[in-house]
Amino acid sequence: MFITVSIYRAKAGEEDAIIALHENWQRNQQARAQGYLSGELLRGINDAGQFIAILRFASQESAIALTNNPERKAWSQRLASLLEHLPVLVEYTSEWSDVWREDFP
Repeated sequence: MFITVSIYRAKAGEEDAIIALHENWQRNQQARAQGYLSGELLRGINDAGQFIAILRFASQESAIALTNNPERKAWSQRLASLLEHLPVLVEYTSEWSDVWREDFP
């Protein structure tokens, strides 16, 4: 598994627009993202303008393909317009995972 972590700060007043942009991608583009496994957007409790986006892919190639997708490029440009500065992007491979389930006894 290949994981990207993006850390960024919203421009003042753009926090809801960032959340809406991620929700829009989930509704309209996620199904076409080959190799995309899951993602989540975290928001700071003590700093509501701080976000961390975690995306999981089947492979690094899948992540690169999404990055090069014209729709995703337009999405990324829109995200950048809502931020104080470009996101800090860090890439990882998964070495161990434990999935928590609500239905686990």
